[in-house]
Amino acid sequence: MDNVEKIEALLFSAGKPLSIKELEEATSMDKKTVRKEIKKLARQYKKRKTAIEVAKIGPNYVIQLKEEYINIASAVMKPNIPKDILKTAALIAYYQPIKQSKLQNMIGSKAYAHIKELKTQGLIITKPKKRTLEITTSSKFPEYFGIDAQTKDEIKKVMAERIGIAPEKNEG
Repeated sequence: MDNVEKIEALLFSAGKPLSIKELEEATSMDKKTVRKEIKKLARQYKKRKTAIEVAKIGPNYVIQLKEEYINIASAVMKPNIPKDILKTAALIAYYQPIKQSKLQNMIGSKAYAHIKELKTQGLIITKPKKRTLEITTSSKFPEYFGIDAQTKDEIKKVMAERIGIAPEKNEG
């Protein structure tokens, strides 16, 4: 088994993006070698013209389905989060920071249950803001959804691009 195959096995089986440090520790390779092997693996996937890619998610790496294949694969994938809660997550990501009261006005009373579920999953952060809550995405959000973004503005931009609109400035 060569180094590229070791990296591939780790990225494939992790079920989450892995850091260079995690890959170093698991393979006993140095940082430079890990980076070189990741790039080599990414080139191999690109050359094969496969539906799978090696992607950088923030500072971490993952093997994932290319975006253009997500719709076809979703027909057989069982989502961990129900579709209506995913829509709420998308609204939060796009409009963040958003007040719970504004979100409730947008989607109705189900907002409270959705917020609770997303918070339980660690995907959002809530903090008191006058007589409501202010909601933003957590650091786990981009990793969970495979978004290469590290800041809330970058997440908003990616969400806007995915739904085909220009991001707006928002005061919550």
